[in-house]
Amino acid sequence: MQLAILAFVAGFVLFRLYTTLGRRTGSEPPPQPAPVQGELPRETPGAAPFAAPNVEGSAGEGLMAIVRADPNFDIEHFVVGSRAAYELIVGAFAKGDQETLRGLLTPRVFQSYAAAITERQTTGGEGPELVRLKSAEIADAALQGDVARVTVKFEAELAEGAHGVRDARERWTFERNVRSPDPNWLLSRVQAA
Repeated sequence: MQLAILAFVAGFVLFRLYTTLGRRTGSEPPPQPAPVQGELPRETPGAAPFAAPNVEGSAGEGLMAIVRADPNFDIEHFVVGSRAAYELIVGAFAKGDQETLRGLLTPRVFQSYAAAITERQTTGGEGPELVRLKSAEIADAALQGDVARVTVKFEAELAEGAHGVRDARERWTFERNVRSPDPNWLLSRVQAA
């Protein structure tokens, strides 16, 4: 009797294993490798799509010059990073977070932002908050000596307190010394687009 019960339990466990794990037939797709660190993030539903990098005209020539000087430069990765930098910089500026801004801006731009934050705090004003980043596309690129500069045109919606939501169209220029071991790009100029 005990032997029959043990055989039934063993059969049940084996059946459950088979139905859970299945059996290999040889036609299974190969296992997908885990994403490596530094892989481009996938677009998330509801997020603004990013435009394919512009590689024509002077922007394309500048980008190719940067790639020749720095083979690790990845254009698509740069566009994704510039979007993240835009969101981070606008958020830090709105909060008055000068420590975060210091590591993201060139000294000249940082001084301008710090002065605007100080003035805003003395008048009791609020900084603009990012509602939605609509698009980011490379508008220009150049390599001058060892300094790479890439200008990105951003279109976004910003909320400005009682003033409501406004469309912002700006050209942000990021720069980096291609000989530097520091891979970070700094915001060096902001212009209305």
